[in-house]
Amino acid sequence: MSGPAVPPPADSDLNLPKWADVSQAKAEERNWPDEDRLKGVKLRNDILWHRVYGWIVALMMIFFSLVFVASLGVWIIHYITAYGWLTDEQLSKIQSVIFSGSIGAVVSSYMQKQLLK
Repeated sequence: MSGPAVPPPADSDLNLPKWADVSQAKAEERNWPDEDRLKGVKLRNDILWHRVYGWIVALMMIFFSLVFVASLGVWIIHYITAYGWLTDEQLSKIQSVIFSGSIGAVVSSYMQKQLLK
């Protein structure tokens, strides 16, 4: 019950789409037995990850430090000046940010982790 045989595609029909480019995969297969070269790729990827992670941690520390300093500054200015523009609810929120230790704990924990590396 086999039907007529389907002829193979002509060479002119073999225009592969861009996603079918397997040159990188073939290069990876050629390097597979070369363990040192593969370790070099892993090392470069690890270094890139550590750089990105370092920038993220540094930016987070700067952000939380600025929030803490700004909160402390607003709280001090509110009590030093005679204006007293903040409501009791706003003052309570600022004081909870400053004195709860949550921001200080976040900054401190990041600093400790980074200093231990």
